[in-house]
Amino acid sequence: MQSRGKSFRLYSSMPSPYAVPAMFMIAAALEEELKTALDIFQDVREIPAGGIRLRHALHREREFWFLKTGIGPKRAASSLERVLASIKPSRILVVGYGGGLDAELKLGSLIAVEKALTFRFDPNRPEWESGRIDGVYGLADPDFLLKTAISAGVASCTGAVLTSPHVLGDPVHKATVYRKFGASIVDMETAALARVATSRGIPLSCVRAISDEAGDALLAPFSYDPTVGIPSRAVQVVSAGMRRMYKEWKEHTAVARENLRRFLLKYLENAIPEQTGRPAGAPITRD
Repeated sequence: MQSRGKSFRLYSSMPSPYAVPAMFMIAAALEEELKTALDIFQDVREIPAGGIRLRHALHREREFWFLKTGIGPKRAASSLERVLASIKPSRILVVGYGGGLDAELKLGSLIAVEKALTFRFDPNRPEWESGRIDGVYGLADPDFLLKTAISAGVASCTGAVLTSPHVLGDPVHKATVYRKFGASIVDMETAALARVATSRGIPLSCVRAISDEAGDALLAPFSYDPTVGIPSRAVQVVSAGMRRMYKEWKEHTAVARENLRRFLLKYLENAIPEQTGRPAGAPITRD
């Protein structure tokens, strides 16, 4: 599955030539997402920076740093800001899971992210239908990521990610957001990380694997619904059966993680593209 006709293009062709940056960072929200990359490397060391736990390793005489950002836009942005006060990587790659908004995307499919949208609720109408986008960031090298994913034998395409401050797991809400904004997937970190990277002039790329399809209600009990109070949401979670949900989630993420692993193995075999053209991660628009 390659980029469909409805996909936009920020780059007319894959950047060339390629070069290895002096210092490269791989970031993920969850430890298990980051571990997908860490397991590829040997002799990984822990090195604190800005009060944040960082891991460091060498690969083919190249320097790599690994950052667990934590979940959510505020926490992720804060983690990256604190780390960048101590080190400045030449490039950042964000990896992890993403929820499908496009019904054509299947479990485990990889999305090479072309742009990240910052989603905000209308304070006067805190509903998914009334949400707005207040920041759009173009990300680096989506064509290179797509080509790498395809060469790894993984179903993949390019697309946009919508970064939400809340879990979006209800299929009805997913469909609403997709119709309104057209983003392929949803997450809770990428746009916030892109904003920080942009402010420091650091190119940021992102590839995510689908962990729950658009029609999948697995995360619906955790999905934010301003019309339902916290006690009612807690009842929904308990009623859904935590043990069953956890088992199903682990089955889904195992598929996503395997495809991320295959991508990363191929990615590390290749040279990493130089920054060319418009600075990657630069804001496209702001409302």
